[in-house]
Amino acid sequence: MSVEKPQNERPSDERIVPTLGGQVTPALPSEAYHEEVVREHRWLEPSTWKVIAKRLYFEVFFNALLDKGATLSFFTLLTGLPTLLAFYAIITLFLDQNRNQVTELTDEFIDKNIPTNFQDNAQSIVSTVIGSTEQSIVMLVISVLLALFSSSAYLRAFSRMSNEMYGRREGRGLIRTWATMWGVTLVLVIGLVFIAGAYFLREDIARPLLDKVAEPLRLQGFTTFVLEHFLPVWQYLRWPVIFFVSAILIAILYHVAPNVRFGRVRWLTVGSTFALISITIVGLLLRAYLNNFGYIGIYGALGGIIVGLLGLVLSNSLLLLGVKLDAEIARTRELQAGMESERIIQVPPRSSAAVDGFNRVSDSLTEDARRIQKR
Repeated sequence: MSVEKPQNERPSDERIVPTLGGQVTPALPSEAYHEEVVREHRWLEPSTWKVIAKRLYFEVFFNALLDKGATLSFFTLLTGLPTLLAFYAIITLFLDQNRNQVTELTDEFIDKNIPTNFQDNAQSIVSTVIGSTEQSIVMLVISVLLALFSSSAYLRAFSRMSNEMYGRREGRGLIRTWATMWGVTLVLVIGLVFIAGAYFLREDIARPLLDKVAEPLRLQGFTTFVLEHFLPVWQYLRWPVIFFVSAILIAILYHVAPNVRFGRVRWLTVGSTFALISITIVGLLLRAYLNNFGYIGIYGALGGIIVGLLGLVLSNSLLLLGVKLDAEIARTRELQAGMESERIIQVPPRSSAAVDGFNRVSDSLTEDARRIQKR
């Protein structure tokens, strides 16, 4: 079935600019794309999965996916401290009267999850962050906003890499892109705070918070129910909840980062599921190595750092591979719908406002080259 524009649908003004240059491709309106491509061809033909696997293989071994993952890992390290500052500051805002308890939980987490040889360094970093958040609420909020702006550098890099996975250039303007990535960073950090709360939730943390709410409203019975009945069950429920929230955060990242518009938020995709499961496996293997083999061999503790960096590169590469998997599934649906998507994936872009500026610069460079040729 070939895709045709509906009679009552205005042609889209959006255009797709391929990453490697070439013809600018007009795009379908996002509503028409969703109805005629995504909805009509939701289920792929079994034989197409082999083609998708070939394209993923090509991306990994011929398009330098690990190099892209290494680039993202650099931005992970670059933005790690500002992100940690924002993360800790947001927790401090919620638990302003329990800062000592937050510090104790941090120390407990380091003791349980960080190998002994690295605990002093982790404590030093945390002490630096804690010192940065010991200020007034107003200054703390300002610090959070500035830290999130610095942290958004990772999201901007991820956005550029995601566009490469879809084979297109960014069409959103600079200000819009930066503002969007800053907002997504804020959402992701708040999501990480929620995950941390789900992980650490227990009676000595929940009781002060519940008492503040329950006493004025005379809901002491609710506090008793939560502490005596809910929290014991929560110890078993927290991991499914953490996994579910992590899936939502990856879905938000995949929805906003690339310059594509599928018509609605996709809370769970094949690519995001693959990324979450594979990164979880990498994390478990890394933890097993650090806890059992981190000090064996000629590298000693340095080997743990090397393996940690390797795990970071693999995790970022798998995150990008999840984007590529979703992109190739979109291409396959388009091909099944009769669209000419052999080279260009035609998912509608969020914006093509920057296309004209890109074309002007590209044409100017071409003219400069021709003038040199004629000399």
